[in-house]
Amino acid sequence: MLFRSGELKDLDVQEDGEIHFKGSTTLDNGLTFGVNVQLETQVQSDQIDESYIFVKGDFGEIVLGDENGAAYVMHYGASTNGPGLNSGDHQNWIVGNSFELASTYNFARRDNDSAKIRWMSPRFSGIQLGASYAPEATQDDDGFPTEATNNGNNEEGVWTVAANYDNKFGGFRVRASAGYQGFGDSNTPGADNMWTAAVGLRLETGGFGLHVSGSRQNDRTAAVETRDTIMGSVLYNDGPMGISLGVIYGKDSGETAVDDDRQVAVELGGKYKLGPGVEAKGAIYYGDREDATVENTGYAVVGGIKEIAMNLGKTAFEAVKWPSTSKLPELIAFGHLDQTSKLPSPVGEVNTEKIGRASCRERV
Repeated sequence: MLFRSGELKDLDVQEDGEIHFKGSTTLDNGLTFGVNVQLETQVQSDQIDESYIFVKGDFGEIVLGDENGAAYVMHYGASTNGPGLNSGDHQNWIVGNSFELASTYNFARRDNDSAKIRWMSPRFSGIQLGASYAPEATQDDDGFPTEATNNGNNEEGVWTVAANYDNKFGGFRVRASAGYQGFGDSNTPGADNMWTAAVGLRLETGGFGLHVSGSRQNDRTAAVETRDTIMGSVLYNDGPMGISLGVIYGKDSGETAVDDDRQVAVELGGKYKLGPGVEAKGAIYYGDREDATVENTGYAVVGGIKEIAMNLGKTAFEAVKWPSTSKLPELIAFGHLDQTSKLPSPVGEVNTEKIGRASCRERV
C-alpha cells in the first residue's frame, strides 16, 4: 500500500526474483572453475541479469563476465531485517522517491553488470582486497570497438579498488569496508572528474547489531554534481525472528539551488522464519523527497514471503553427466541472500530461492 502527500493510495502485489544456474568443477591442480547465469523471472530491462565464469585458487577468485565490480560486492552497507532499505525498494511503494538517494551501493549507478574482470584476494587476518576493470559501462553488449569518445553515452575504463575486514573477537563481530570507483573517460565533455567512494561498518554482538555506511558520487552533470548518502540501522535477532530500524538520508547538489534534492527514508522492519526454507518479511516505510519545486511524502505497509527451498528432483538434470569432483548446478533465485536450504535430491544438491516481494539487493 502506498501514499503520496495525501493524493494517492493504492494496493499492489509485486514480485522480484531470479533463478541462478551455477556449476563448478575442481581440477587435479586444485583450481576450481565455475559458471553463474542468472535468469530474471520477470523481464524488465533484460532477461539475463548477471552471467560470468570464475576461477578460484590460492590467489583468491577471478571473475570474467557480466557482474558487479569489486567495490560494490565488498561493500558492507547498512542492512535491515525487513524487505530492504539500502538499495532496497521503498521507492517502489512511495511515488516520487529516489532509488539513488536511498543507497550507499551507488557504484552500480554507472557500472552495474557490465562485462569486466574482477579479482578478490583470499582473506588474511580478516582483511580482503579486491579490484575490477570494465572497458565500457554497458550491460549485455559485446560490441567492438568501444563507443566513440564524448558521445554522451556510456562511460569507459571503469575501475574499482576495495578492501574490507571481517573478524570476530569472542562474541563480538566487526565488519568494515572501503571502496573507490574511477572512470577513464566519462564520454561527456567537461565531466572528466567522475568518481564514487563508499565506506561501511557493521558491529554485532549477542543478537544486537549496529550498522553505518555512507557514499559520495562526483557525477558528470551540472544538475547533479555530487550525491551524498548515509545510512544507519539497529538490528536485533533472536532465534527465528528479527526486527530492525533503518534510516537513510540522501542529497543531490547541483550548480544551482533548483538542482538540489533531499530525501529521507525510514524502514521499521522484521522477519520471522516460519520453517525450513520459508521466511516472512514485513515493513512500515516512510519517505520524503524534496527539491525547490515539489515535495513527495508518503508511507507504505509491505509484507511478503521469501521462499528459499524447492527440490527439483531427478528429472531436472538426469541427462546431464558431471565429473565426480564437480557440484551439480545450483538454482538460486535472487542474489545476495543470506541463506539457502539444501534438500535431498537423487542427483545431488539442488537449491532454489524465491522472493515474493523482498528486493534485498543489499549485501548481507
